[in-house]
This record gives sequence, structure tokens and C-alpha cells, in this order.
Amino acid sequence: MSNDRPTDPASAAPTPAPGAPAGSYAAGAPIPPRPAMPPAGPPQPPYGSAPGSGTPVSAPSAPQFGGPGLAQPAPAAAPRTPASRRRTVIALIVVSALLLGAVGATIGALNRDVYSAAGFVRTYLGHLAARDAAAALAVPGVAVSAKQLAADELPADASDALLRRAALGTLTDIELVSDTDRGNGRHEVRYSYNAGGVFGESTFDVESAGTRFPLIPAWRFHTSPLSVVNLTVEHSTSFRANGFDVDTRQVAPKGEKPAFNNVVNLQVFTPGRYTFDHESDLLTASPDKLLVEKPAAVDEATVTTTPTDAFVDAVQKAVDDQLDACAEQTVLLPTGCPFGTTIDDRVQGDAAWSMTEYPEIEIEAGEDAWSIPSTPGTAQIEVTVQSLFDGSVKQLDDDVDFDMVGSVFVTGDQKVTVVTEPAPTSRRN
Repeated sequence: MSNDRPTDPASAAPTPAPGAPAGSYAAGAPIPPRPAMPPAGPPQPPYGSAPGSGTPVSAPSAPQFGGPGLAQPAPAAAPRTPASRRRTVIALIVVSALLLGAVGATIGALNRDVYSAAGFVRTYLGHLAARDAAAALAVPGVAVSAKQLAADELPADASDALLRRAALGTLTDIELVSDTDRGNGRHEVRYSYNAGGVFGESTFDVESAGTRFPLIPAWRFHTSPLSVVNLTVEHSTSFRANGFDVDTRQVAPKGEKPAFNNVVNLQVFTPGRYTFDHESDLLTASPDKLLVEKPAAVDEATVTTTPTDAFVDAVQKAVDDQLDACAEQTVLLPTGCPFGTTIDDRVQGDAAWSMTEYPEIEIEAGEDAWSIPSTPGTAQIEVTVQSLFDGSVKQLDDDVDFDMVGSVFVTGDQKVTVVTEPAPTSRRN
């Protein structure tokens, strides 16, 4: 039987063959392990030992949060102390105070610059500068009724035809002059400006109208900034305001009939520069320029029309045509004509008229219409007459001088009508 006991390692180690040099072994014998080399440098502690101690420490355990390989949750924060809570509260109070201060400063600045009495008037003036008549009228206290006009001692029948964009002039260089607190919510606000190239200043009466939203004041005009222009239009039923055409029949009080001379009352914005004139084919008028700078006041302006050369030419033609028509009549005294004659002898046959010299027409303004002052002219008559004394017959060929007067009317479509007066006498040369 074989011996199964373990063999002593020392006895199992191969031995060199007899006579073999040291370090050699017999063939087929296992090679013994090489002796371990001493480590270079100082001895190192085993893995897991604390440095310098040589004592092993346990390796970090594998993360266990949420399963193998995941990190553990952070440990809970330590509870806050009363001192830290006080510091937080103080910081919140300081931040809130700063925010409230900023909001208050912003509201104060807005109330001083935008929502103040001066800012309210500046908004109104800005609408005028933008030629936004509708927005200007919508500002509280601007638009007025006939009753309010009368209360402000203004003509109650004043028309609002000029309270529109087309009748507004330019307004620039608007600057605040003063804002005076009169107490009881009333302010007098004064602004300077350039109105149509003319410097002006206006004072506005403003009153408090409560508040809008928290802490934002509202205002309104205590006295409307509208004024009235009392306009006289001479020798015409139409005029222009800053280039806007107006018919006096549209702005006259109800029931008032148009006339050769008209007076109308017109509401206008303050401030503003208004140029009143007339320009048409037949009539013209030098401009009357007016700076309206005082609210709730009455200003005066006049438009005086004069005939244009085209008007005089049109009247001259109308007169010439009328005289030619008169000359076509075959009687001694043409009906409705400025010339005619009488003959003591018996007339044989028809008379023949012709014009020798037409009157050179001039036009003047009368009480109710344009008029033609007395103007000389000459017509010629040819007729056969028989003497009542001796029965002789002769051909009469005479010039007849006359003075012509008449009235001139212009219709709505700019047509000219001339009405002449019959000749009181005839003068044969």
C-alpha cells in the first residue's frame, strides 16, 4: 500500500545531483520558488492600515442608499438657532423697507412729474402740439356746454366747428413756467410756448379730482381752456381758419339768415395762433392773425374781402353781355337797360342800337351786396324819323351817353349775376 501522508516540504525539495555545482538540480525535479526580494525603501504599512501605525483599518463600505453602488443621503441639517432666525427676519425687514422706499420714490416722482397739476396741463398741451383735437377735448374740464359758456360770460351760441384737427396750428417749445398751489386743491399752472412762430404764455386754472388707484392724484380744469373768437366776415358768407374752409351759414346761430356781412362766434383751443382769411377765385382777404393765450376770454378778428381781378373781369363780361342784349331790342327805350332815348318826331320802322363804348366797371361793397358805382358808357341809335313840322324824313344816327349803376350777386357755385338799374334820362349828342 502506498503511504498517503503529506510529505514534508523540506524533504520534498530537490537536492542537487552528486557532484553537481551549487544551484543545479537533477533533471525532472521541480524548481523551488525564488526567495522573496526585500522591498526597496522603508517598510510600507499594509493596505488598510492607518499611516505610521501599522494597524489595519477597515476599508470603506460600499454605498448602500437606494441599492448597491448608490450614495447615502446627506445627514439632516442641524436645527436653526434663535439667533439665526432673528438675522433672517431682520434681513427680510431691511429688504422690504428698501423695496417700499423705491416704490414710494417712484410714485413720488410720478406724482411730481406726470400726475401733478403741471403734468396734467402738459398732457393737454401735448395733445394740441400733436394736433389731436379729439384727445384734447377728452381731457377733463375742456369740453363745455352752452350753459357753461354762459356761466363763463362767453357767447352761449358759439360754434365748435374749429375744435378739430384741420383748424389747429403748430405748438412747440412747451415749457413749465410755474405751478402755484392756491389751496383747497386748486393750482394755477403757467406754461410758455411757441404758437405758429409767436412766443406766448398762458395760465390755467386746475383743481383736484380725487385719486386714481392708490396714491395717484387726478385733476381737471376748473376753468375750461377754451376761448371764443368773435369773427366779423365782411362781404362774404365764407372764410378760412388756419386754411380750414368754413361757411358762415354752418356756424351761425340757428334761424339766422346769411347776409352780406356776417358775425359769428367760434370756440377755439387755448393756446393757439389762428389765421383768418378768405381766398377764392372771386374774392380775397388779407389775413388777420390772432394769438389766443387767455382761457375763457373773447378775442376779436375780422375778415374783409375785396374783389379779385377775376371777379372784376367776370362782372365786366356780365355787364357787356347784358348791354349787348339791350342793344338787340328795337325800341327807343330798351326794357331793363341803362340806356334809351326819346324822339319828338314820328319814328318810322325799328330802331337799331349798338354799343360805342362799354362802361369800365369798378366794384364796391354796398350794404347788402357788391355794387357798381355810376359808370359812364355810350350807345348808338339808328332810326328813320319823319318831322311832325314839315313831314320830311331823315335818318337819325346819334350817340347816346348814359350812366350805369347796378348790383352784383355771387351764387354758391361762384356764378356772377348783375342787376342794372334803368336809365333815368338819355342824352343824345
